Amino acid sequence: EAFYAPKKSVLLSEAVGRVSGESVMSYPPGIPVVAPGEVITQDVVRYILYAKEKGCFLTGTQDPEVRRLNVLKGV
Repeated sequence: EAFYAPKKSVLLSEAVGRVSGESVMSYPPGIPVVAPGEVITQDVVRYILYAKEKGCFLTGTQDPEVRRLNVLKGV
């Protein structure tokens, strides 16, 4: 349901506590960091920033730079 729900784009730092409307996957190791419908925690944001710093390839987001995440509107 979250994948098809109305979304809005927010800065990564503003996504904490919001419900994700998209997936974020990091390669390596190729395991999803967050999936649609999951609450974005501070640990998730820290991991995304860490993975970016280490040069991991992040995929699944509308923003290829992963500066913004799509979250559900009104949730």
